[in-house]
Amino acid sequence: MINTLDEIKKELENKFLYVYNTLRLFDEENAAEAATSNAKTHIKKKYSDIKEELLEEWFLEIYDTYVKEITIEPISVIRANKESAWEDNELEFGYYWLRYSKYLEEVKNWPIKTIKSIDTTTNEILKSVGNPNKQQEFDSRGLVLGYVQSGKTANFTGLINKAYDVGYKLVIVLAGMHNDLRSQTQLRLEKEVIGVIDKITGVASGVAAISNKGALVQTWTTVENDISIKVLDQRRNLDVPNLMVVKKNKDVLETLNEVIEACCNLSPTYRNVPVLVIDDEADQASVNTADSNEDPKTINRLIRRLLNQFNRKSYVGYTATPFANLLIDSRAIDENAQEDLYPKDFIIALPKPNGYCGPEEYFNVNGYEDDKPRYIRHLNQDDLDLFNKIKNKEHAELINYVPYSMKQAIQSFIIATAVRNLRNQEKEHNSMLIHASHLTDIQLELKKVVEAYFEEFSNTVLYASNDEAIAQLQNLYLKDFVLVQNSFNDTNTEHRYPVLEWVDVYTEIKKVLGKIDILAINGDSKDILDYDSRKENGWNVIAIGGNKLSRGLTLDGLTISYYYRGTSMYDSLLQMGRWFGFRNGYMDLCRIYTSQQIASNFEHLAEVMVEVRKEFDWLAKHEVLTPYDYAVSVLGHDYMDVTSPAKMKTAEFLLYYGGSTPQTRSFESHLDFYKTNMEATVNLINNISDFKLPENTGKRRTKYHVAKDVSAQHIIDFLKEYQTVSSATVVDSRKIRESIQKQISRGNYLNFNVVIIDTTSGEFNRQVVKEKNLTPFPVNLGKIRVESAVLRSVKEDKSQPNSNIVDLGAIVSSKQNSIDLEENQTRESNPLLLIYPLHPHIPAFNKLGYEFNEDLVPIGIAFDFPRVYKENLKGEIVEARQRYVKNKTVLDEKENKE
Repeated sequence: MINTLDEIKKELENKFLYVYNTLRLFDEENAAEAATSNAKTHIKKKYSDIKEELLEEWFLEIYDTYVKEITIEPISVIRANKESAWEDNELEFGYYWLRYSKYLEEVKNWPIKTIKSIDTTTNEILKSVGNPNKQQEFDSRGLVLGYVQSGKTANFTGLINKAYDVGYKLVIVLAGMHNDLRSQTQLRLEKEVIGVIDKITGVASGVAAISNKGALVQTWTTVENDISIKVLDQRRNLDVPNLMVVKKNKDVLETLNEVIEACCNLSPTYRNVPVLVIDDEADQASVNTADSNEDPKTINRLIRRLLNQFNRKSYVGYTATPFANLLIDSRAIDENAQEDLYPKDFIIALPKPNGYCGPEEYFNVNGYEDDKPRYIRHLNQDDLDLFNKIKNKEHAELINYVPYSMKQAIQSFIIATAVRNLRNQEKEHNSMLIHASHLTDIQLELKKVVEAYFEEFSNTVLYASNDEAIAQLQNLYLKDFVLVQNSFNDTNTEHRYPVLEWVDVYTEIKKVLGKIDILAINGDSKDILDYDSRKENGWNVIAIGGNKLSRGLTLDGLTISYYYRGTSMYDSLLQMGRWFGFRNGYMDLCRIYTSQQIASNFEHLAEVMVEVRKEFDWLAKHEVLTPYDYAVSVLGHDYMDVTSPAKMKTAEFLLYYGGSTPQTRSFESHLDFYKTNMEATVNLINNISDFKLPENTGKRRTKYHVAKDVSAQHIIDFLKEYQTVSSATVVDSRKIRESIQKQISRGNYLNFNVVIIDTTSGEFNRQVVKEKNLTPFPVNLGKIRVESAVLRSVKEDKSQPNSNIVDLGAIVSSKQNSIDLEENQTRESNPLLLIYPLHPHIPAFNKLGYEFNEDLVPIGIAFDFPRVYKENLKGEIVEARQRYVKNKTVLDEKENKE
């Protein structure tokens, strides 16, 4: 058979793409050249009469279509140890990663860019954990921040495959708290790590369809069965990869620990096996909620016990809501459980995947028709009244009808399903979520009334003689879906969809009405969300549930969400957003029916996560900082908490100093306090290159040494050393330092002006000074010689009786906080640091009895901070005075070590 030129061209293209895409996965710079050479050799050998000019023409077309630079979004990586345990040539991957990446490309048809992103990010994670090829012990603990419903499982699946390639022999995945999620994860990993071969037909699927020649991964758990003591009867060979997927459940984790202990007793080599523990949803159950003087809570204690059984272990927590993990006590060590799970070694923020739709996209997008929210529909008062009455399961009797907005949501799902079918997505899954209560009795009653309404509405559309139901659908389609689609097309020219005629949509609606299933997903229902068994033809399903649908479980093809479930915690609310994820080809059809208050809360969460990631990005670029050096802060809220109160025992609010002038008026009574502050001040002044005296300074009783545009880093270093009184709540050097660091991470306070206050002889001519027999007291401040220390509280000691604290009152005189500014200028950019070398012979310091001298005097400081403004996600300019929550146990590295 003679091939046509079109067939030969297609063969050339396929040959080129196979080699090109394979090499691109491994970052091969010359991928295109190698693929061209390979394809050309193949074609010329097979079709010797093909002309070179024609091949060149074909290759030009191929290059224009396929050869594009793969740019991966930057990854934020914060590591405690800047020296990697890995040599450059040790991170080379073979069998397991290669077949997984080829499976993603050839079977799941994932874009090369997405696979490359997984490759790059998992490399960074591996660089952060222990090297199993070295014999020394290691204990790595870190956190990976992803997005809700964003493909975190694909990322840690890639990490597992690579871990086997580089020498890890045992991988333990802690997969949520429910059987459904554990089984779902087990099934996924069997396909994408182990590979499935049908016992009867011998047909290979999953990664086994790519290759089944390497060492088989041994699994200690199955889709049906969690870890069991029975596995001891089949002792696993640790010379080959081993995998187990277990629930975060007390009984299960106790069994797991018993199994590992028994294995270690049978063979001590088990303790030295390199183990990787992956904690999926690491903020759930894993975090210790006990008080500091109590034993750790059960799940946390059992995870720590598991880690302690191995000499070479790496713990990697994955979460999209890191608030609780960032608030783990960084210094907590229990006598039995040992170190806690604070991510002491690394924190890695995954980039937002291409095509991902999160809180920003749903709750802060451009609106339509006078800026109505594009995807949000607020619940009717009828709905709110009904669900506000429901307090317990006895109120299930109130669920005897479908409220107005829920009816509209169901109709929207019918339309969305029909439109997707007309877009040639009829074999894709389509889902609707109804999450109105955590009570299973309410959910079961909702299923009954929704089934009844759906049947009645379907029959009306299909068979009734009146057109009311059809008119409702038509109006909803034209006044909602068409308008949103037009708005979507205006701002997303890359994915524009033609607007369908109503008659075509209506015709398709009549076909889909009989193909929609309604399920209740909870522990009291036998319904199961089994998308896998229906993957050939797709599944249209309305899922009614609560806790089981609030975290981890994926609703495939989710378009319409009806959500009315209050929570006061960031992480719980964000995880309940099952609508986040990838909506390629149907984002314009998605809707969220919820209350105005819940929509407002999600809007706030969008801003929270944007700010957290910006801070992660800044921290990653600031390479000298580690997870111990800097506490990532989280934007607070008037009544919501970032996580449960039990997980916030280390939380404190980060103060905002904009527009204020904090000053030290109080001083400790011990001598080291003064020595430390003098040394810190001298170091600061010696690090500043240029101080100047303003004009006419000689005519004043006060002289000022002024330095402008001093790097903020000098101020940060100064505040690490300078001490304020231990009882300070506002004028606290640590809190001021952290507040400045927060502003620096947002691009503010990058430079300071610094002023040293100096006293001239004229000040000592005042009568009150003469009465106290005070004379000038010169001070050596490094490169600056001060004519005399500053006089404050000359008349009397303002300290409280019997107090160990010296109190001077205010130390900043009128207008001193503007001495660095031009006349009529306001403070807009550089904050001001005022340094006061204080006269040691006033009554308050005299009583201490210390021999102060020119090289040692009390040092007071004050700041003048400009107000800070920011643009919120709506484009409004607002003062950035919101409260931020941070971990008060995360100090600088020196303080932690001490």
